[in-house]
Amino acid sequence: MDRTEIESLLDEHAAALETTGRRGELLVVGGAAMALAYSTRRSTADLDAIFEPKTVVYQAAQRIAERHGLPRAWLNDAVKGFLPGPDANATVFFDRPGLGVRIASPRYLLAMKLLASRVERDEDDIAILMRLSRITRVDEALTLVADFYPAATIPAKVQYLVAEILDEDAS
Repeated sequence: MDRTEIESLLDEHAAALETTGRRGELLVVGGAAMALAYSTRRSTADLDAIFEPKTVVYQAAQRIAERHGLPRAWLNDAVKGFLPGPDANATVFFDRPGLGVRIASPRYLLAMKLLASRVERDEDDIAILMRLSRITRVDEALTLVADFYPAATIPAKVQYLVAEILDEDAS
């Protein structure tokens, strides 16, 4: 799904919720956040988000999946265990009567993607997010991760990945 497809599905989702008299709230992260806000060339297979009310949002998403032949988990909250908490700097993507959608901030997404350090999958996203976050040194990136995940042990591969992206010596 690219930006246009995701926007269309979210619009449909908002309308579906509005017809039930319910309202949902989503915080979009991951590849969908990149596609919607930070990289026009990005696409994603699913929409990772946290949302409320969970059952109502999932029910509307299932109806949309059936209508469009999408996988049942096109909208899912499997990422919730990896989030570092609330994102005070998330931006409003849209606010409709049935649905409010916020996009995670670049620094929030960067911390998540750095901690995961999925080199083959996230390297381009990390480079974009580092530029948007004005991260220019390895130590700045490591501090960012530690600030968002204070209890986490930061794997050494994070340092090497950031150094490679910045074309900087990791030692």
